[in-house]
Amino acid sequence: MRTIDILTTQNVTINYELAEAKDRIFATIIDIIIQSIGLFLLSLIFMSSGMMSEDYFLYFIVFPILFFYYFGSELLMDGQTLGKRMLGIKVVKLTGTEPSINDYLMRWALRPIDIFFSLGSIGIMLVSSSDKAQRLGDVVANTTVIKTTSSQRIQLADILSIRNLSNYEPVYPQIRTFAEHEMLLLKEVMDKSLKYRNDSHEEALETACQLVKQRLNLEKIPADRTSFIRTLIKDYVALSR
Repeated sequence: MRTIDILTTQNVTINYELAEAKDRIFATIIDIIIQSIGLFLLSLIFMSSGMMSEDYFLYFIVFPILFFYYFGSELLMDGQTLGKRMLGIKVVKLTGTEPSINDYLMRWALRPIDIFFSLGSIGIMLVSSSDKAQRLGDVVANTTVIKTTSSQRIQLADILSIRNLSNYEPVYPQIRTFAEHEMLLLKEVMDKSLKYRNDSHEEALETACQLVKQRLNLEKIPADRTSFIRTLIKDYVALSR
């Protein structure tokens, strides 16, 4: 599993899981199937009813859909086609900003080289070998494709060793009311503040700690926010093992 850190315009670094070549291949296959079914249904409507001739249907319906499908879909669906949405992947800009029309246009313009003319070999080779999983269109547009939901199934038992907690007395027993995904989010915020030491991540850490304080009805929390979250995680592991 490959990941990438993207610094947003708010100076916050977000870690994304990169879409692999197989994810993008399956998304393309789904898109082709959807286009084929859609064109077949449209042909039944227009051709059988005599609304337009075969030539008109070909030039004004089939060609535009096949030609502009990927560009139009990614532009209108926030970096996704129907296939990408079904696979849970999307196009993002490496600068942390929203991809522009020109970015989508560059990806679309180089799609024939990456995929159609080379039967996908160039795109697959570049996505599989590059650090940022970019095909040629991504390199030019400074984009990549990420998974919108992580495939990692991390358990808190993997975060901390619990074999040394047999005699541990939790400091904040109320933490058991938190869900596991909330504890994982707290750990992620803490890890980011330690890895990327800037005001934005410190602010995120402080906000997280204040929210915990409210949820647990605490009068005050330790000045060392990192140690506070570590204690919370340790308490949660001890109480939920």
